[in-house]
Amino acid sequence: MRCSLLLVLSFGVLGRSATIASVLAQSTAPTDLQTTVVITKLAEPSYPPLALQARIQGEVQIAVGVRRDGTLESASVTSGHPVLGRAALESAQKSEYECRSCTEAVTPYSLVYTFRFEDPTPGQSRALPVTQAGNHITVIDESPTITVTNSDPPSTFRKRSPKCLYLWNCGRR
Repeated sequence: MRCSLLLVLSFGVLGRSATIASVLAQSTAPTDLQTTVVITKLAEPSYPPLALQARIQGEVQIAVGVRRDGTLESASVTSGHPVLGRAALESAQKSEYECRSCTEAVTPYSLVYTFRFEDPTPGQSRALPVTQAGNHITVIDESPTITVTNSDPPSTFRKRSPKCLYLWNCGRR
């Protein structure tokens, strides 16, 4: 009786460890795909001028398919702002990839581009505009400043009283 009880318990432990091993193998599979494809040469994206003017920042996710020889088969924006997405997609399409020990004809790969503003503090060196850590690319630019200039010569500029702001011809008499 004791021997059969030990036998049942050992099969239970073996079955549970096999289940845990299969779950771990499934959970690490997507990250294995991320390590089999490597960006060998990043085409640096520039912050889109329209996004600078509109003060748009955020993340853009790009899904690419890389062939065994490292050439790009497909690229598409999966999420993010459309203005930023164009710059990120162009960068992903112009970048060069290496497919290490890829078993499939086309290996899926995910890229994340982060576009953000950073104001340099006085006395501090400016941050690098584009940085890369694995499949995460960060694009940094200074936030745009708004300057207002008066194109009227000082002699033709007239001050008006606040009560005249709503009238059309308040300066004429």
